[in-house]
Amino acid sequence: MRLSDDDLQMAVRDFFAPAQLLEFIDLADGLARAEWGEQQFQEREGRFTVRRLDGEPDAGALTVWTPAPGGFRYEIEGPRGVRFGYVTWREAYEFAGKRLTAVRYGALREVVERARVHEASYVPCPGPYAGPGVWDAQFYRRWSRHTMTLQLQAAAALDAILPAAVAHPYLF
Repeated sequence: MRLSDDDLQMAVRDFFAPAQLLEFIDLADGLARAEWGEQQFQEREGRFTVRRLDGEPDAGALTVWTPAPGGFRYEIEGPRGVRFGYVTWREAYEFAGKRLTAVRYGALREVVERARVHEASYVPCPGPYAGPGVWDAQFYRRWSRHTMTLQLQAAAALDAILPAAVAHPYLF
């Protein structure tokens, strides 16, 4: 069975985290995108899987990305059988480019950079604090709360560029 339009949309959208999408968009050309894609699969040990969530087409189905020449193979193991198709990095780039505006790009770049700076501020141990409880109350809870805020903002920026198959309201 062939992939539906929703399948193709989800194949591209679910492949990228916000920081990855920013990297991918900023690459100079198709060769750089192909090399980047190969690297992503090497980091993911040659394959990437996700289960579809409630409310998505074929909820609960296992989706699998594997490398293919110039892109990836996307497979859905759903209740109606297995569907698969190939997506090139050029198609993924064009798909993202359809909804990429200056405002959306700027929002994605800003929140990804803020998240990187915030992540670098993490203090991994309660060294300068009186104990773990003080470290938790004075640093970790506040740091973690801000991390979640940044992750929500990054997800909203990603959704604005690569929307889910089931529409969600946009924040901007």
